[in-house]
Amino acid sequence: MFFGPTIYRLCEQGTEVYILCLSEGNYEGKGQIRKQELWAACKELGVPDQNICLISDTRLPDDPKAQWPVPVIAKLIEHRVEAFDIDTLVIFDRGGVSSHPNHAAVFYAVAYMFVERNMPETCTVYTLDSVNILRKYLGFLDLPLSFLLSSKRYFLRWTESRRVLRAMKRHQSQMVWFRYLYVIFSRYMVINTLRKISLADIELELEVDD
Repeated sequence: MFFGPTIYRLCEQGTEVYILCLSEGNYEGKGQIRKQELWAACKELGVPDQNICLISDTRLPDDPKAQWPVPVIAKLIEHRVEAFDIDTLVIFDRGGVSSHPNHAAVFYAVAYMFVERNMPETCTVYTLDSVNILRKYLGFLDLPLSFLLSSKRYFLRWTESRRVLRAMKRHQSQMVWFRYLYVIFSRYMVINTLRKISLADIELELEVDD
């Protein structure tokens, strides 16, 4: 839903892309359906089935009111990074794009890994920029500003963005009316801007939170 341009472009370039999903999406009791939809969406973007890892853990419920335990997420991410020798990690920033607490928890888990010195030195970490609501729904019109403000970015041409649209539509159980507006207007269907982060960046952001 948010990382489509990055996933599509990296797969197109021949990069080995792995997807780590930390929840079955069972908030409405549709976990099995959404698992199938995830695989179908990833296939549209070019990610092979064997590169998708879906976590089923009762400590990580699909619930916007639930506080996911940061050390648990950190351990899961650390295990996959080491197991697959991951050299680049792309995650949510602390805004989580949509302010969803489960999204933000991923950022804080990676921050925890940095602080605890558990992030491999060979792994570079990027966060997906959360933008204000005006920019979020500018679609292609956000291209000039994204180009000026971000040095790491993935843009899709109109014909390419249709692949992301098809992937999004694979999540049929989640396609309520406002999601159709999202796929029409959201910049995240065509643009991803990323920011490289380090321990120093993490410490600064945590100080701001305090």
